[in-house]
Amino acid sequence: MTPKEFVKMFYLERKSLVDLYLNSNHKTEVSKLIADLKLDEEKTEKIRQILNVVLRDAFYSTLLGLDGEAEIGERQENYKIEDENGRELTGGEIGSFAWEYFHNNRMELDNSSADFIAILTYKTTEQGGRKTVAKTGYRPQIKFDFDEMHASGQQMFIDRSLVFPGDTVEAAIKISSVDYFSNQLMEKMKFEFREGTTVIGTGIIKHVINNRLRKSS
Repeated sequence: MTPKEFVKMFYLERKSLVDLYLNSNHKTEVSKLIADLKLDEEKTEKIRQILNVVLRDAFYSTLLGLDGEAEIGERQENYKIEDENGRELTGGEIGSFAWEYFHNNRMELDNSSADFIAILTYKTTEQGGRKTVAKTGYRPQIKFDFDEMHASGQQMFIDRSLVFPGDTVEAAIKISSVDYFSNQLMEKMKFEFREGTTVIGTGIIKHVINNRLRKSS
């Protein structure tokens, strides 16, 4: 096992726990407590957000602590963790991989078939945005500032299944017309996403995944 694989296991465990807690068919203590609240769709999604953030912070802090980069229980020291073959995992790399997985979309960068990852800000209904929630897989049109072309852009929300008007969320996005936008996209580039002529929200590219789209420096 490598330090990267060790951290990835923690990341996957967080996702597994969130899914477990929100599945009413699994009678864990947490899932029972959540089911007893009889929450509607919006409040259930808020619970998902809370669980994701709490477990992210807990696992990230633990990994930093194991690598000697943060306190665990008000005590900071160096630990030595070895895999079953005696190879040391601690020593500096766990902390950097923890940042990549828990704060910098490493899972999506390694495994997504999307074209880029973006931070999306949805307009409120009062601002002219959607009146209803958007589900992951939502396909509005995208318009970049540098061109009048509109392209379909499927949004796969990260750590979310639903987004409400006014929310900000990270999403892996797959666009149509890849050839048209070849060599034109870069990090920090802004865009709008629309339903017809109505602007639903704005986005900013965080990572370009598809190298065909990446603008040469």
